[in-house]
Amino acid sequence: MNIMHNRYAVKYESSQHKGTDGDRIQRYLFLDIDGVLNTIRYSNYLIDHDEDDTDENGALFDPEAVENLAEIIKYIQDVKIIISSIWRFKGWDWMNRLWEKRQLPGKIYSFTPGLEFTRFVDIIHQKYSESVYPYGTRGLEVGEWLRLYASQNSMQYKYVILDDCDDFPSFYQEHIVLTDPIMGITKEIVAKCIESLL
Repeated sequence: MNIMHNRYAVKYESSQHKGTDGDRIQRYLFLDIDGVLNTIRYSNYLIDHDEDDTDENGALFDPEAVENLAEIIKYIQDVKIIISSIWRFKGWDWMNRLWEKRQLPGKIYSFTPGLEFTRFVDIIHQKYSESVYPYGTRGLEVGEWLRLYASQNSMQYKYVILDDCDDFPSFYQEHIVLTDPIMGITKEIVAKCIESLL
């Protein structure tokens, strides 16, 4: 990992993230949890060894996936973690206690907003309808977070969406790094995230 570290460190330091207007570039990591930190592989390992794969807070996280998340934060030290997982609905205090209790790397910076429903208007009849929107919402939630918090200031920004489900609109594709829910964050995923955030 030293060779990779040196290569990324040079690139990281050379940009130390000055944008074209001289401002620092903001870096955001939109982090899912299930299939990213909580893996099928680790759950199966625990069950095969007659151990619980959950505790009072839910599914236990794969130590390798957690270590790999730490690698991303090690190389991109100014990255801000934004939780996009449904785990965020447990609340800010609960999530931060979990982060500390499980000694997870970095700190939570924010949560994406939750999309509860969408409103449609019939153009001809001027009637409204509201629909529950259960699928494809994460891209809209990420987009809303960026609109509210990243696009409103003059700073340039880069971001990565780390998720195991690709239900994002096509214009997010260059920002998505997909994990296999069996393995979660791997070394290959680490490299992709770092490259995208440099």
